[in-house]
Amino acid sequence: MASWLLQILIISSLHLISPSSQKETRFVYEDFLDREDLYLDGSAIVHPGGSLQLTNTSKYQIGHAFYDKPLQLTSSFSTHFVCALVKKPKVEGKPITEGGHGIAFIVSPSMDFSHAQPTRYLGVFDASTIKSPSSHVLAVELDTIWNPEFNDTKSNHVGIDVNSPLSVGVASASYYSDVEKKNESINLLSGNPIQVWVDYEDTMLTVWISPLDVKKPSRPLLSHPINLAKIFPNISKLYVGFSAATGNAVSDQYILGWSFSTDRGSLQRLDISRIAELPYSTGTDKKLLALFIILFGCLAIVVSAILA
Repeated sequence: MASWLLQILIISSLHLISPSSQKETRFVYEDFLDREDLYLDGSAIVHPGGSLQLTNTSKYQIGHAFYDKPLQLTSSFSTHFVCALVKKPKVEGKPITEGGHGIAFIVSPSMDFSHAQPTRYLGVFDASTIKSPSSHVLAVELDTIWNPEFNDTKSNHVGIDVNSPLSVGVASASYYSDVEKKNESINLLSGNPIQVWVDYEDTMLTVWISPLDVKKPSRPLLSHPINLAKIFPNISKLYVGFSAATGNAVSDQYILGWSFSTDRGSLQRLDISRIAELPYSTGTDKKLLALFIILFGCLAIVVSAILA
C-alpha cells in the first residue's frame, strides 16, 4: 500500500514539475549591432547605425533574419517589433506610387528558405504551395501589393498565412485610436517606422499595428484561431524571424527593433527611444537640417557685418 502511494506521489510531482521545467526564452534587440544569435541570409545586412535591412531597392531580392536558437512554443508567445518600408521616391524624375513587396514575421521549423520565391511570395513560399500547402510555416505579413488570388483585400494590408500565401485572416492596414475612438488607416509605404505586436495564446493569434508615437491599441487589428501543434509536427524546435522580398516593385525594408518571449506574460518592453534609426531619412535629415540652420545663421551674421 505504501509503495503504491509513493508511486502516485512521484507521478503527481513529475506532472507538476514538467510545465515549469520548460525553459522560457526571451530576447530584445534595440539595435542589431550585436549579431550574436542572429542569422542573416540573402540581401539582409546590418548597418553601422544598428538597423537591420532585409531588402534594398533592387529587383527580385529576398532577405531573411532569424534568431538562430530553436525555441519551444507551446501555449503562448509574444513579439513586438518596429519596421519601416521605404519606397523609391522617384524614377526618371517621376514619383513612385507603389513599392514592394512587404515584410513577414515568420515561425518555422527551419531557417532554410532556399526554395522560396521573391515578389508576392515574400521569400517565404513558392508557387507550388498555392495548390498544395506543403510548407510548415506561420507568417504575419505586412503586404504592399494587391494579390486577389491570395485573398488580399487591397494593396495596403496585414495578413495571417498558414502553410500557404493564401491568407486565412486579412485586414486593411489600420489601428484603433484610443484617443479618437475609431480606426485610423496606416500607409505601410510611408517610410515611417511602424510598430507591430503579435500574440499567441490559447490557440488564438492576435495582431496589432500602430505608428511609432502611438502605444499598443486597446483593440487588435486581426484575431484568428491558430493551433501551432497542428501546423508544426515538432513544436519544441521552432525558429522565429523575418522575411522580405522585392519584385518589379521594390522597397528598402527594415527592422529597427525586436522583442520576443516564449511566455506571453513576460515580453520585455521595447524601448522606442533606443531603437535603431533608419540609415538615412529621419536621423540624417535632422542632422543635415541642424547643420544648414547653423551655416545659414553664420552667413547671415557675416552679411550683416559687411553691410554695417
